[in-house]
Amino acid sequence: MQRPIWLLSLDSDTFPAAPMTTGGLKAYYHEFGKNTAQTDIQLVHFVNHPERISQWLEQWQKEELPRAQAAAAQGMQPVIGFSVYTWNAAEFLDLMREVKDLCPEILIVVGGPHVQKASDYLFSEAVDIVVMGEGEATFTDFLDASGPEQWPDVAGLAFVQKGELVMTPERPRFRNLNLLPSALDVISLLDDEGNPYDCIAYETSRGCPYKCAFCEWGTGAIGTKMLSFSVDRIRHDWNFIVDAGIKNIWLTDSNFGALREDVEKAKALCEIKQRTGLPHTFATSWSKKHGPRSQEIVLLLHENNLLPHYHLALQTLTPLALELCHRTNMDANKYEPIAREMAKARVPIACELIWGLIGDNLASFETNLDRLFAVFPTINIFGYTLLPGTEFYGKREEYQIETLPVAGYGKAKGEYVVGCMSFPIEEGLEGYFLITAHLLMSRGYMMPLTLRYLALSEAVPVAGMMRSMLHALCAEFSEEIPGLNAADKMGVYEFREELFVTSFTYPERTYQCVQRVALQWIEDHMDNNVEAARLKHRVTQLLELDQAFAPHTGATRDVTAHFDFDADKVMDTLEGMDLPAAALFAEQPTEIGIHIPGGVGDIIKDPDGGVWIHAERSTSKDEHAAKLQPVTVQALALPA
Repeated sequence: MQRPIWLLSLDSDTFPAAPMTTGGLKAYYHEFGKNTAQTDIQLVHFVNHPERISQWLEQWQKEELPRAQAAAAQGMQPVIGFSVYTWNAAEFLDLMREVKDLCPEILIVVGGPHVQKASDYLFSEAVDIVVMGEGEATFTDFLDASGPEQWPDVAGLAFVQKGELVMTPERPRFRNLNLLPSALDVISLLDDEGNPYDCIAYETSRGCPYKCAFCEWGTGAIGTKMLSFSVDRIRHDWNFIVDAGIKNIWLTDSNFGALREDVEKAKALCEIKQRTGLPHTFATSWSKKHGPRSQEIVLLLHENNLLPHYHLALQTLTPLALELCHRTNMDANKYEPIAREMAKARVPIACELIWGLIGDNLASFETNLDRLFAVFPTINIFGYTLLPGTEFYGKREEYQIETLPVAGYGKAKGEYVVGCMSFPIEEGLEGYFLITAHLLMSRGYMMPLTLRYLALSEAVPVAGMMRSMLHALCAEFSEEIPGLNAADKMGVYEFREELFVTSFTYPERTYQCVQRVALQWIEDHMDNNVEAARLKHRVTQLLELDQAFAPHTGATRDVTAHFDFDADKVMDTLEGMDLPAAALFAEQPTEIGIHIPGGVGDIIKDPDGGVWIHAERSTSKDEHAAKLQPVTVQALALPA
């Protein structure tokens, strides 16, 4: 009989993709393993369905457990391996215990970024082996080892021997990535229903030159030197992927645009798109040095309709936080010229922030957010999750880090940072309240134009106003959402989907509520009564515009909206990240045709969906684009 090996993977809830990681392990063993004929490697992929784990275990117990026991009886120890990330660690740790209870003879091997602090798992979980660093060669050598007596000879392993942690020598990184067999040689690109996967996670390079204290990308398994696969290999694989019908390619590269080869990769992708119509979208983590090369790639992808967003991963602007995170040398912090030019060219540019980084505080974070509202059309804010293996994780006592478990992660050590040396717990929780407010009002598209106008005008603080509005909305819909209590900051964050759907189910109440808070906020924060009155009037007009273009419930439909000011030009100006002239708000009756896709509560329930599915002007894209400046811009050279 053959030695049975099962390799398990589980997608995140937002990315149902093909099993490239475990596929890479299988492909490498097929190419370089010594006992391939005597080894049966099965890939088990839970495609965005963690509830199927229990179904699989029940079937495995009936059909595969006897095979595992028979193999063990013949001296061929069965192995079950897990590709572990933060989003799947809790489910997989539970499954490991159940498998070990059913079959004590089975070896449980784990790898991936979440388990690189091996001691956290080898002494307290049903884990026998941790693969440290790149897994392909290490896993192959482990499978070819005759038994535990040879494990110390396999570089890149961690295990327990006689009650002591054993770490074998670090395995050198692959220098020629083209020697790695492709996972595409051994995996199916069809899901369990026989349909092409919607997405694929594909790496064109490995390594990250940065050592951010909150991230393990450049400090742990992957290493700092960036190495690339050849463009010919990448082009071959991408053709294979789109021929299979996969619509979206998302890179796992850490800094796309940092390498000279990345321009050729982008050109190859655009050629494939022009020839086949696929992929529909392309996403990646961009180089932190957003210089001419990155901008050339962005504009090329944008012109070929491949760019859903161009993210600048700022994470924080607070000086102390930048220093502690080791990000003070990043050109991403010189972002304003790039962001403004890209926004004017209608390139979908966005920035990322992380609330809760060590060295930050709520006052600084809100000041930074107000500043960014005036620069970026889209902002993403994430709560800081403390991850094993990172510098901050190792210094949690030194930095007085206090955390709450991330819902669903349990023993996986996914933890929200809610307090540290630079901000108390009360402030940390209020930061999550701010994230919820931002999700509803900006990402959820409740009032993006009003927020942008206020930020550009610099007349009143914006972030604090959003928190006040969220307090008011919690009170407004307390009966419709039982259990919603603004005093429970993290609880409100957990209710964000219900708040989003309810707010747009009762739009008149919602906009009356936010308008009341906005007008009071202006009155409380402006000394000049004349200027305050003008701003109140414009905010009232802008909220009418926001309501018209917000996400809607119901079916798809087209309507005509009436405004008492030049709403078209106000929108054009704000979409270009400029402050509209006062004359545009003067009395001037305007009609705008609006296409409403509907779907709130049916198609979209998460507030993050509002930025993607909301009402739009029903004029054709070509007609509307003719009124705007050309989309082709010159790449900017960053200042030294």
